[in-house]
Amino acid sequence: MTKVFIRHKVESYGLWKQAFDDFLAQRKAGGELSYTLGHIPNEANDLCLTFEWDSVDNANAFFASDTLKAVMREAGVTEPPLIIVYENTAEGQTYV
Repeated sequence: MTKVFIRHKVESYGLWKQAFDDFLAQRKAGGELSYTLGHIPNEANDLCLTFEWDSVDNANAFFASDTLKAVMREAGVTEPPLIIVYENTAEGQTYV
């Protein structure tokens, strides 16, 4: 299973989230299957995202695209994002 982790800072969460939502069709066409979204505690504009993607190749192509880079700039991403594409090898739950 292909996963993608992204961390980036934005000027305004509201502006960024609208652009993220508006880009859904392009994300799905690029291979996105699901996502989770969060932020660093007490830092609402310092975002962490995890995606499930259909393949490593599609994820790498999508996140390298000039179109995505332009949308991120327009959405107020303030610095180069950390983007890590990886293959998930295990999942589980920890029980107490």
